[in-house]
Amino acid sequence: MSVYAYRAMNELGKTVRGKITAANDMDLEARLKGIGLDLLSGREVRESKTFNFFGVKLKDKIMFCVHMEQLDRAGVPILEALADVRDSTDSPKLKNIVGDIFESVKSGNLLSEAMAKHPKTFDSVFSGLISAGEKTGNLHEAFANLGNHLKWTADIRRKVRKAMMMPIFTLLVMMASVAILMVVLVPQLTEFMKNNGFDLPWHTRALIATSDFMAAWWWLVLPIPVYIFIIVKILKRSFYGFAFQWDKLMLKLPIFGPPFRKIDMARFTHFFSILYTSGIDILDCLKVGQQVVKNKVLLDSVQTVRRIVGEGNSLTGALRMSNQFPNLVIRMFKVGEDSGNMKEALEHVNFFLDREVNDAVDNIVGAIKPALTIVAGILLSWIIIAMFGPLYDSFSKIKGM
Repeated sequence: MSVYAYRAMNELGKTVRGKITAANDMDLEARLKGIGLDLLSGREVRESKTFNFFGVKLKDKIMFCVHMEQLDRAGVPILEALADVRDSTDSPKLKNIVGDIFESVKSGNLLSEAMAKHPKTFDSVFSGLISAGEKTGNLHEAFANLGNHLKWTADIRRKVRKAMMMPIFTLLVMMASVAILMVVLVPQLTEFMKNNGFDLPWHTRALIATSDFMAAWWWLVLPIPVYIFIIVKILKRSFYGFAFQWDKLMLKLPIFGPPFRKIDMARFTHFFSILYTSGIDILDCLKVGQQVVKNKVLLDSVQTVRRIVGEGNSLTGALRMSNQFPNLVIRMFKVGEDSGNMKEALEHVNFFLDREVNDAVDNIVGAIKPALTIVAGILLSWIIIAMFGPLYDSFSKIKGM
C-alpha cells in the first residue's frame, strides 16, 4: 500500500484535498468513490519520517474504540462502522489505517486479521482481544474493555506528567541559576581576588576550577543526560542481558523503584482483568497480558507464573512463588479462586493497585522537592562561602589594622 495525495470533488461540487492509502491509481479512484468523492487528480507521496515516528495518538485510539463500541452495540455492520470512523476521525494517520482495514475486511479478512497488519498502531495485545471478541460474539464488549484500558493508561500518564512538571521546572530553574553564577559571577569575583592578591582557600580554588571547566566545556557537559539516555536505549534494545539488569536496578532504586513496580503491576492486572472478563482462559490471559509488562524482571516473573499454572498449579500459588506480587494482591486472587468469583476479586485488585499507584506518584513528588531544595542549598552555600569568604576575611584584616 502507498500513500496518495488526492484532489477530488464531493457531492456538493466542492473540491477537497487529502491523503489516503491505495494499492494503485485504480484502487485510489475506487476508494474515493466509496466515500462519495470523484477523483480529479492524485499522486503517490512519501510520508515524512516525523509523521511516521509519532504514529497515532493515544486519544485517537481511545476515540476509535469508543466509536466502534457504540456502532457495534447499535447493530451497525462492521464495514459501515469502519467507514463512519474513517470519515469522522481527525487524525490523517488513523484515517489511512482505518481505510486499509476497511478494504481488508471488505476483501474477506476478519477485523482482527486486518488490524494485525498494522502492528505499530494495533499491537498483538489489541488485535488478540478483538479476535477474542469475534469468537465470543461480543465485539462491542472487547472495544469497550480496550477503550477503558487505554483511558486508564492515558490517566496514569497524565498523573505522572502533571506530578513531574513542578519538580522538572524547579530543576531547570536551579540548573540555570547555578550556570549563571558559575559562568558570570564566579569569573568576575575570581579576577577581582586574583588582581588584589587574595589568599584563596582550597574550596575557593575548587569552585574556580569548576567554573573554568564549565565555561570551556558547557556544550559537552550539558547534553550528558541526553547522551546517557540514548546509549541506554540502544543497549537495552541490543542486549537482553543489559536490559534485564537495568530494569532490575530500576526496581531497587530507593524512591523510584516501588512506583515503577506498582505501575507495571497495575498495568498487568488491569489488562488481565479485561481478558478474563472477555471469556479468555487464565493461561491465555497470562500469555497475552504479559505483553503489556514493560519491566523485564516483572515480565520474567509473569512468564514464570504462566509456566507454573500450565503445570497444573493454582494461580494464587504461582503468584506467591514469583515473589513479585504484594501479599494483599495474592490474598485477593485466592479469595476469587476459592469463591469462584474471580471477576469481583480482580476489581478489588485493580482498585487497590490504582490507589497504590496514585500514592506512589505523590510520594515521588514529595521526595523530589526537598531533595532538589537540599541540592540547591548545598550548591549555593558552596558558591557563597567560596567567593565571599575570602572577601570577608580580607575586609576583617583591614579593619584590624
